[in-house]
Amino acid sequence: MGRLGIIAARGTLPLELAQAAQSRGERPYIICLEGQSDADYSAFEHGIFAPGQLKAVTRALGQSGCDRLLLAGKFTRPSLRQLKLDSTGAALLGRLALKGDDTALRLISDYFASHQITVLPNTDFLPERLLAKGYHFGRPLNEGEEAALRLGVVLLSAIGHLDVGQAVIAQQDRILAIEAAEGTAAMIARTADLIDNSADGVVFVKMAKSRQDKALDMPVIGIETIESLAKAGVQVIAVEASHTMLADSLEAVEAVLDDHQMILTTHLEVPAFPENNPEEK
Repeated sequence: MGRLGIIAARGTLPLELAQAAQSRGERPYIICLEGQSDADYSAFEHGIFAPGQLKAVTRALGQSGCDRLLLAGKFTRPSLRQLKLDSTGAALLGRLALKGDDTALRLISDYFASHQITVLPNTDFLPERLLAKGYHFGRPLNEGEEAALRLGVVLLSAIGHLDVGQAVIAQQDRILAIEAAEGTAAMIARTADLIDNSADGVVFVKMAKSRQDKALDMPVIGIETIESLAKAGVQVIAVEASHTMLADSLEAVEAVLDDHQMILTTHLEVPAFPENNPEEK
């Protein structure tokens, strides 16, 4: 077996994956993305590359003996002006520049596969970060929260075949925001002024898209998102069991939830939509 590579964007998750892999006897090689990676990888062999330097990244992975790869951390798409494209990066950019996240990540995965490097799920190395079916932290949901949760799940299920976003915020029977290209944090920020503070029933729902490759882009939630939701006035977080990964340890997440008296639940009933399941057409 060859070596494990990790392409690291923002946050501590890539570092924790490297530490978990090392504890299993791996010698992970870290690709730190310039302007994105912000953890300390001095304890590991690593290199720093601009997001557009795909040829250089591939060469570094190959020279390090990597045949498996993790994509980890919060990646913010840079503008074209910020990219430092090499010839390989420029060629691939033409295929994915205006693609949705799922399509872009599949193209990147296919590219690495063509160089005998397999992209693996992050949960292969941190399986304890996967929220299980039936998990619930906090008080039971009230009627308004149950209604908002159902509405959010129905909406995300209905648009799941589209490469849009993974999250919505609903209040009782009203959708306040749908995540799109701006990302989760920006979606939460713009929702704060839309919440009716005289009523309850505000719920953040996050689910994997129906055709989403979990190895490439499993939905992730962590303390940063929880703090943003608390600031915006959202008290309930609902995520899909077995398809949502914690960016931080469960103990740390539950401590923050407890501080803000928030709820985290995997009690979702996902309806089946034929357009999300090609085999049913």
